Amino acid sequence: TDIDKVLVDDDNNTVYLEDKNMRLDVGAVAKGFATEIVTNELMDKGYSSFIISSGGNVRTVGAPIDFTRKKWGIGIQDPDGNPNNQDEPSLDILYLNDLSLVTSGDYQRQYKVNGKMYHYLIDPVTLMPAEYYRAVSVVADDSGVADFMSTTIFLTPYEEGRKLAESIGIDAIWIMKDGTIYATDNAKKVMKYMGGATNTDK
Repeated sequence: TDIDKVLVDDDNNTVYLEDKNMRLDVGAVAKGFATEIVTNELMDKGYSSFIISSGGNVRTVGAPIDFTRKKWGIGIQDPDGNPNNQDEPSLDILYLNDLSLVTSGDYQRQYKVNGKMYHYLIDPVTLMPAEYYRAVSVVADDSGVADFMSTTIFLTPYEEGRKLAESIGIDAIWIMKDGTIYATDNAKKVMKYMGGATNTDK
């Protein structure tokens, strides 16, 4: 794939791919962007308490209306777990209001070639699936930003990714290859197991 073969015509609002075998995939940001559009539409219609889950992208607005919980509880999936088993425990639970949680992981959208599993998050340096982490989750105000940054940080070495997250004011959680979990300080404050947060905290 050669980015120079993607021709953007601003005057006619068109994109032309010179290579007939090329495809564009906006999966790294489109789902988060779409989630944020739906969120804004619902808020414009007067809804003040809801949660949207669009597969790896979760957007919370307000608090649950059951009058006992003050925050939504969102689980971080175990990369080695069974995503179809709802009874399987989460690695951690984040308690959120008016925030997005987006996860990029090597266990999502895999394919096998010659007996080896590959995932879809490609390191732009090696042009192979990135090998830094099992998963990266990002907490941010905007689901589109969280989606973009979870992918970006997944493709970035840990120290560099942490500095990036902190420099732009987002929070991140890293699940390393050995299962160790790291998190920014503010992310820990909303995490049940790592930080002691509850869904009744203000």
